[in-house]
Amino acid sequence: MKKQPVSATASAAKSKKNVGSLLKSATGCLLGATAMAGAQAESVADGWEADVAILYYNETDRVSALEPAIAVKKTFDDESVVGFKLVLDALTGASANGATASNTPQTFTRPSGNGTYTSSANETPLDDTFRDTRVNLTANYEQPLEDRMNKVVWGANVSREYDFVSIGGSGTFLHDMNQRNTTLSMGFAFEQDSIKPVGGTPIPLGEMKEAGSKVRTGDESRSMVEMLLGVTQVIDAKTLMQFNYGLAVSDGYHNDAYKITSVVDDVTGVNVLSQDSGSLTNRHLYENRPDSRTKHSLYGKVKRFLGGDVADISYRYMWDDWGVASSTVDMHYRFNMSPSWYLEPHVRFYTQQAADFYTTSLTETQANALVANNGELTSDYRLGDMDATTLGLKFGFLTPNGNKSSIRVEYYNQTGTASNVIGQQNSQDLVPDVDAVIVQYNYSF
Repeated sequence: MKKQPVSATASAAKSKKNVGSLLKSATGCLLGATAMAGAQAESVADGWEADVAILYYNETDRVSALEPAIAVKKTFDDESVVGFKLVLDALTGASANGATASNTPQTFTRPSGNGTYTSSANETPLDDTFRDTRVNLTANYEQPLEDRMNKVVWGANVSREYDFVSIGGSGTFLHDMNQRNTTLSMGFAFEQDSIKPVGGTPIPLGEMKEAGSKVRTGDESRSMVEMLLGVTQVIDAKTLMQFNYGLAVSDGYHNDAYKITSVVDDVTGVNVLSQDSGSLTNRHLYENRPDSRTKHSLYGKVKRFLGGDVADISYRYMWDDWGVASSTVDMHYRFNMSPSWYLEPHVRFYTQQAADFYTTSLTETQANALVANNGELTSDYRLGDMDATTLGLKFGFLTPNGNKSSIRVEYYNQTGTASNVIGQQNSQDLVPDVDAVIVQYNYSF
């Protein structure tokens, strides 16, 4: 959940919990939709407009999140616009640590290194003490140039969590042409992250130690540069099309410091015992992702006015040098029931191909070879093969004083596919479904 790097909603929180990608998608619906409505909202405090939103997210038996947000902006006589957005996140619950379910109970060390927790037999290991709070502040300034056919948008962002700090900036240039029926855009953004895992940074491919052990390193960092090229075209009086190409290059620490991978017997699939002094009874390795990543994306969208209603459909394809590739289809249809209220169903389909170094678990032979060669490893299901579906409905209405409000309810379901399944693992649900409910409310004035 990070900054808006260029002209699209693309916050990027650290790769720590699955709720990150869901929250940023839902928040984009909250604040992105209200930004379009803001031009017609009543002005307060000498021309300032405000959008207030609150989001509740809940995974079944896992993470819950509460996210209030406020966005304000003002348009000046010269058509320049200044805006600010403040987002607060409070997350609690249980989070998967990456280890697989086993036919026997398993004990793990907490991230702080000062205690342990135990998962029952045949259950996905979850750390039930997950807590996090985030504060994010974004500022934007939109400035038309003298000919009014060009404008620039500058942005700045700062985000802080308990173990993570990020600062960034962005700049976007937009050019109108063809009697303002065509808009070309080009944007650049940068981000610098400071990562301070609770208990220290685990040694990549090192074994999880017993509580009280402090075999860890210091803080880490990561930097990212992004570029966006886009074109928006008015096709006719009722149709609008958009096309974007995005490139993101990041360098530095990409591991999730809280994720581990189970090591099992080559034949039986039972957790193997650790031979390393100070390690837990069962052997679990911390992940080791590449220290750089290059991502490409193609995005297209069509919006059309249909007899008083509005339909839009978009498609996004992303691929990177980790072997991950994904496709996203997003569809909205807004039924304008009257001038004062509307209904908007929402359907989203997502499918992803796993990273080259993803595995659900490792055999002992594979683990020994990987450690000896300092190979790459993750069992984080967010980098595995997955499919996800979102179904939602938004109800928008005018309040008695004429301000805009909306309520959205969505259901999210994610399914994954296990790899490298051996012996007793065939009887386990190694990659269980993730089900979540999202409720969001926004008010513009």
